[in-house]
Amino acid sequence: MQNALSITNLSFTYHSYGEKACERIFDELNLQIKEGSKTLLLAPFDKGKTTLAKIICAVCPKYFPGTLSGNIEVFGSDLATVEPWQLLSVCSYVSQNPQEQFVANSVEEEVAFPLESLGLCRAEMQERVDTALKHWGLDRLRTSSSQELSGGERKRVLLAVTEAIDARFWILDEAFDDLDQKWRDQLKEMIKQGNKTVLVLASRYLAEFDTLFDQVLLLDEKKIVAPAQEQLLCRFSQLCQDDLPNPLAAQVCTPPSVRQLVCTDLIAERRRTSTLEEACFKVEVPHFSLQSGELITLVGPNGSGKSSFSRILCGLDGYLHGAIKVDGTPLSGKELSKKVGYLFQNPDLQIFLPTVNDELSWSLRRRRDLKTEEIRKKVAHCADLFGLSLSDTPATMSYPLRKALQAAVYYLLDRPFYILDELDSALTYHTALTIIRDLRQHGAGILLITHDKQFAKRVEQRTYSIEKGRLCEL
Repeated sequence: MQNALSITNLSFTYHSYGEKACERIFDELNLQIKEGSKTLLLAPFDKGKTTLAKIICAVCPKYFPGTLSGNIEVFGSDLATVEPWQLLSVCSYVSQNPQEQFVANSVEEEVAFPLESLGLCRAEMQERVDTALKHWGLDRLRTSSSQELSGGERKRVLLAVTEAIDARFWILDEAFDDLDQKWRDQLKEMIKQGNKTVLVLASRYLAEFDTLFDQVLLLDEKKIVAPAQEQLLCRFSQLCQDDLPNPLAAQVCTPPSVRQLVCTDLIAERRRTSTLEEACFKVEVPHFSLQSGELITLVGPNGSGKSSFSRILCGLDGYLHGAIKVDGTPLSGKELSKKVGYLFQNPDLQIFLPTVNDELSWSLRRRRDLKTEEIRKKVAHCADLFGLSLSDTPATMSYPLRKALQAAVYYLLDRPFYILDELDSALTYHTALTIIRDLRQHGAGILLITHDKQFAKRVEQRTYSIEKGRLCEL
């Protein structure tokens, strides 16, 4: 049986866009993957998983400039002689950040776009599109814009695209993130039962992985290693710092005053203007409360309304009936946004300035009570706390580091309440827990949205769920 992927002595360094030289990502890395095998590659965030995936797909360093040496072959073809578009029917990629892969105006067009590039006849193309949309529960969302989809729905669109292309080799970067259990189970079954070569890249080891893969590998010290699984998982836990105590365990939350956020008899209507086949649905919240120092989780299926409720809670969207009160005072719109910070699933929707320093200092410069030197000290402390370099350009930072920057911005805003929408996506548990700890330093109440049951067990004090448009406490 031939190798689907053969990497020999791969070294890679991104080109630097500033004064600081970029660190080498890989150093004489080797990897062999047999055709038809299922491989899991584990690595902590920001250690090169996504870069490796983009190199295998031939888009890096072509579109992400860097210096590359070594030999890479996909089914015997030397990637040095191949254009990315020539791999379309051979190798498909699902990004950890679905938003960066969308190119079309609707779900249906997104799935059809690569099939048009493959030159399929209209009948076959329509059959593949219809089958993939139905399989991933997207049939009624075929006219929807990606901007009106939840994070889990976007991930399912990319999986539908992968299924429709039917390439020989699937590269799935954090593909289980953002999916609820139903769709995780379906992805597991697709990997297990299919005849494709599959490479899954992940920053944490989930229970779903136990019997799914032929081999489990570790990206460690810029190389790929394959020790016995018990040793591998122990080393991986060390690299992710998950062997350390839970950062929240020793935290004593003593807010200067007890603040309370309460919703009563709330009814909101959610309407996707780009969706023709799905009627609008209502989100009902009989009662919800969050007070200083509390850490509450919110769970529910993809598309159930968790993000919609969050947008209402922080004043981004309105509602039809009921009240949202902070410390007994009804608030809405801008007044509410000054009390409730909402960290979107996609950090790129909240990052827009040229450097990390610009992002962190932007809100502080609008405060009249702070002098320049005070701002500089606050920004420097915050960057150090969240592991950021002030001179870095967010656009060239890894996706997990952009999530850390997003959290750092809100840390400086110092809101009494925070909503963290899928914070743990693409982050190690320890990193996500550390961010939560830092945001709680001044006694903030936190609402955490997650699909990861293992992660939820590490943080939850109380849990709410949204099922069929109704929020209730479990």
